Amino acid sequence: MYVPAHPRYADIADANGHPARVPFIAYELFAHLSDGSVALAFTTLEKLVSALGPAQPWIAASIGPLAEGMREHGARVRLDPEVARAHHNWQPADLAAYAREVS
Repeated sequence: MYVPAHPRYADIADANGHPARVPFIAYELFAHLSDGSVALAFTTLEKLVSALGPAQPWIAASIGPLAEGMREHGARVRLDPEVARAHHNWQPADLAAYAREVS
């Protein structure tokens, strides 16, 4: 599955009190009329790009662990959902700003 997600970083202090940056993956949740917050998953990269645009960050993930993790947080997974036209969550300028933020 191809899932809208992107790397994030938490700035923490390590065991010696030194600053450290810890990476993790943030799954993007979307509002859904009947299901509340949902994660979107697509069976092909082409479907993800068609629905959310070419600037959308994504990861490849297995549907089982994704659905299990979402269920633990009260969210559902929508597979190959219909997305409103021109609802591109990320624009190319967003990617550039994100790259500056995390570098």
